[in-house]
Amino acid sequence: MDNDIVMRYVLITKARSHARQHMATSLEDVAKMAGVSISTVSRALHRPDMVGAATRERIQAAVNVLGYIPQGAGRALVSRKTHTVGAVVPRIGVSAFGETVEALRQGLGEANYTLLLAQPPAAEQTDPRPLRTLIERGVDAIVLLENAYPSSWQALIRQNDLPLVSIWSDSTLAAPGAIGFDNYASGKLAAEHLLHLGHREFAYISGRLAVNIRARQRYQGLLETFAASGGQLPRQCIIETDYGFQQGYEAAATLLARNTSFSALICGNDYLALGAMSYLRSTGLRIPEDISVVGFNNSEFSSYIRPSLTTVHFPSAEIGTLAAQALMQVLTKNAAMPDALMLPTPLIKRDSTSPHIPG
Repeated sequence: MDNDIVMRYVLITKARSHARQHMATSLEDVAKMAGVSISTVSRALHRPDMVGAATRERIQAAVNVLGYIPQGAGRALVSRKTHTVGAVVPRIGVSAFGETVEALRQGLGEANYTLLLAQPPAAEQTDPRPLRTLIERGVDAIVLLENAYPSSWQALIRQNDLPLVSIWSDSTLAAPGAIGFDNYASGKLAAEHLLHLGHREFAYISGRLAVNIRARQRYQGLLETFAASGGQLPRQCIIETDYGFQQGYEAAATLLARNTSFSALICGNDYLALGAMSYLRSTGLRIPEDISVVGFNNSEFSSYIRPSLTTVHFPSAEIGTLAAQALMQVLTKNAAMPDALMLPTPLIKRDSTSPHIPG
């Protein structure tokens, strides 16, 4: 049955004008593809008990092929504008994404746009339901974290003719509308700093490498830089955990319990570093005299703790501001999506690192 529906759609779309082909899928498209009236499609979607099973099946197949999503009342207006932007961000909490989201919200607000935020559970980050919900609300554009989302998400956004901006993006796969930085280069920068100070034995408290492309890229930058300069980061000196103060504290305890040797500790973000430093000091170890510590992000507290934290600056707020500007360029000026933009990540040297003096 699906093949018959697809063939019907091919014949219909060939007769359309070029302009019509680039519009979002409508209820009329679904009706034509399924060979029924618009009112039948509406009933099948909203009152399925009023439509026969075979017809419902044919309509659902058309909906699936077209990627059609029933949209909110605001999108039914002639202007098709709701002045809302939807963003899917899986985690804010102790991550740096909060700064990005707030800067994005402020930038959109200056243009009288409202930000709608969807946050899927960490274990369900590929589930398209949050994205579908935003589209159903009639958003005018979509913001997604990085550009490693499933291809089905891309198809859904494209089928609904929505501008897309990717934030915290992988610089090696940067499409128009991508705004981020090079995580590999950030890891390399931290490694080079510690190597320059004479450190050769390292430990690393990381985010979950299997599910976090940014953590993997930073890890790769560290690992390859250490390997090229005689540094050692053995597997038993690497702990993967969630980002947070408690997790950093517990990871540092685990590292010391393993009796591994390291003079420098790198942490996947500043919260991990703060927790790790707290545990290290509780054992009598001195920072940086006994162990140097480096973080990532340059969180607001990093310069106020003692010792102040050496960290790689992530342009969290800048990403949100630039994302808002890119969207406004498309939505209010009818301009093309700007090219990908990769931002610098300088190392902020503070008091938690010092030259290594072999004992």
